[in-house]
Amino acid sequence: MTTDDAPALARVGRDDVLRSCATTSIGMLVVGLGARAASGAFPTRATHGDWNAALPLLGDDAGATAVAALCAAGAVTVGRIALLQVWDEFAASTDRSNAQVLGALDGAGDVAQVAVLPALGEEVLFRGALLPAVGGVPGVVVSSLVFGALHIGGGRSAAFGVWASAVGAVYGVAALHTHSVAAPAAAHALANIASAVYWNATRAEKVIGEKKWEGEDQ
Repeated sequence: MTTDDAPALARVGRDDVLRSCATTSIGMLVVGLGARAASGAFPTRATHGDWNAALPLLGDDAGATAVAALCAAGAVTVGRIALLQVWDEFAASTDRSNAQVLGALDGAGDVAQVAVLPALGEEVLFRGALLPAVGGVPGVVVSSLVFGALHIGGGRSAAFGVWASAVGAVYGVAALHTHSVAAPAAAHALANIASAVYWNATRAEKVIGEKKWEGEDQ
């Protein structure tokens, strides 16, 4: 049982989860990279020119990128853990979604796939294409709001959408600060992994009746 009255989502198989994750993530990655390529081939003032120059995939300072990624991932992780303790609707949305996705996985390799692939696809699309298309701080706001809106559904309520918008803003700031897409992508992947590990350790047994990957955690 989840922590509110909404019904649990239907259980799905491991292969279905991994296939859906890969297909969706690769699709977003292709769209994002395609849009970036088009902005370079046909730069226009309306969309702020070549996005590859405005916000490169890789920044010039690897150290700054790593620090920004770690700080952003840490902030997101601390915020998530805190909200799970005090915001029932957010906790319920998290439990429903994670029960369906993480509950189907088997081992660290599966967790890495569903943590890293969506991070790459989403960051290339939202921070790598939508953010520079709008430009600057307005780009952070717009990309974050769209990011949040698209995280509503699949058992996740408006509360989760609000959270996702805030997280998107953190990743957007990391992108602007480091002048790269690599920082938010790394932060997103790290935060996803931390979220999965924390949920498995503290909430999985209550929600789905067992901890997943327990032997590998010890």
